[in-house]
Amino acid sequence: MKLTAVTLADDSENCNISELCTILKNNTDLLLRDFCAEHRDISLSHNVYLSGSLTKDTLVEKMVSINQNAFLCFWYGHGGNDSFEIGGEPIVTTTSNYYLFSNALVYTFSCFNGTTLADALIRNNALTFVGYTDVAQCPIGIDDTTANIAMTFISSFLSGKTAKESCIDLKIAYENAVFDETIDPFVRGYYQENRDALTLKGNKDLVLYDILVKEKVEE
Repeated sequence: MKLTAVTLADDSENCNISELCTILKNNTDLLLRDFCAEHRDISLSHNVYLSGSLTKDTLVEKMVSINQNAFLCFWYGHGGNDSFEIGGEPIVTTTSNYYLFSNALVYTFSCFNGTTLADALIRNNALTFVGYTDVAQCPIGIDDTTANIAMTFISSFLSGKTAKESCIDLKIAYENAVFDETIDPFVRGYYQENRDALTLKGNKDLVLYDILVKEKVEE
């Protein structure tokens, strides 16, 4: 079996959350590779698209070879109601290329993508969407803490839990941070906003097995 994953991360030097995006991308890569190392019957086809080389046109070229089968997709960067941005440019939008993510579980750490864009993705056969209907708050100076919370969904999903159960675990991780007295109260308010803005759309019962693809056997 094969696990196909795609990461869209805005690590451009001009991005004000570039450090967080880089941590999220790298942590995702490690989680996926560790998972496949532990499950040797599952290989990883992991494609990482960075802001420096990704445009709408190159996204189309890359995705058409992937989206015929189920896959995992992670968006880390800036977003709006109708688009996900990389390097200040809309890369995925409700009017141009949302259809490229049919067959995907899309998990995002990006602002507002859980509204109009998520609805467009689900209408066009994305499997599941997990993200934020409001601002995805990322308090300055504690990127590792934010990234560790955000990784909760991926860790839970890879462990075999459903998308709904994994989303609940993510909310609990935010909840734990909200009541963690070692964290500045102002920052804890940001994490509460993230918890309240989380949304899950599409197939809530999706599990990792539904994403795995049978590898072709060469004759």
